[in-house]
Amino acid sequence: MKISFVLPGVSRVPVGGYKMIFEYANRLCRRGHEVTLIYHCLSGMKRNQKVPKIVKLIYYYLGAYYFPTWFTLDSRIHKICKYKKLTNSKLPDSDIICATAIDTAYAVAELPESKGKKIYFIQDYEIWNGWTDVEVKKSYCLGMKNIVIAKWLQKIVKDAGASSVLIPNGIDFDVFDIDIPIPQRRQPIISMLYHKDEHKGSKYGIEALNRLKEQYPKLQAILFGTPARPNNLPVWIRYIQNATQEQLRKIYNQSLIYLCPSIKEGFGLTGAEAMACGAAYVASDYGGVHEYTEEGRNVLLSEPRDVEGLVRNITDLLNHENKRIVLAENGYKDIKKMNWDRAVERFEHVIQQLNESH
Repeated sequence: MKISFVLPGVSRVPVGGYKMIFEYANRLCRRGHEVTLIYHCLSGMKRNQKVPKIVKLIYYYLGAYYFPTWFTLDSRIHKICKYKKLTNSKLPDSDIICATAIDTAYAVAELPESKGKKIYFIQDYEIWNGWTDVEVKKSYCLGMKNIVIAKWLQKIVKDAGASSVLIPNGIDFDVFDIDIPIPQRRQPIISMLYHKDEHKGSKYGIEALNRLKEQYPKLQAILFGTPARPNNLPVWIRYIQNATQEQLRKIYNQSLIYLCPSIKEGFGLTGAEAMACGAAYVASDYGGVHEYTEEGRNVLLSEPRDVEGLVRNITDLLNHENKRIVLAENGYKDIKKMNWDRAVERFEHVIQQLNESH
């Protein structure tokens, strides 16, 4: 089949939502499908009016060719950039065309049938960037085939008056796995994703780390993220910008504990990756965490914004090595159920049924 994914612009830096689409693109391509990534850069063209239009055009066209540098795409995948309304652009005819975010959903819904049967891949409840609750819920009812990655998203889609198919994310165990055995980890290292968005809760995680450093002077922390190193980040915390997948594997493997202080998250991909690399998982109860964890068995949870709760759970693991080892080993065993082959097979089954329908 000819399958097109419509992405909301070019991804210059690592982004979890883009990563999932790139994984599907690669794996569907290897299964013999003809895959095209359409970077819809209309919103980017409207931003920053001080930059000449021709400069932005060159940036996006070169960006579509050059990026992502942080993820290896199959060389057979086509990549094109569109900066006008999709209905005014010359798009390749496809069997399937997939909206990948609220920023692309309405545009894809308006396309003619020749561009493909329409799918809406829903990875979060995207009430940001100016989109209202009403607009997001309405996007689920545009007549496209909705695919969600989490049970809680499936409920929201149902409450909005639409149906959906649940296909949980997969983890690439060729990329993320254990190199340093869990019982052999001795250095007190905690890792965490840093993000500027408030709903990621980074400030609560950093505050928890600072409090823990007072209790455990030998404690080390490694943060990674796409922004430049924050000016207010304590000097004792190591920071890696735009970490590659190889670097992430090394970070997770060095870690006794992976910390996720998010307030709200659709899934929490880095937590799943860290579990696959043997780190014990401590998180706030951000919603999507329940898609792949069980409290007390493979994760310790506290309420969002509860710094004391994060400190308490991490302290518990630092003081009780056996508990940390059991939590991490359970996490590693349980996360193995998140198989990419299973996810792609289910996705392929959905699009084949859709393609055969009239």
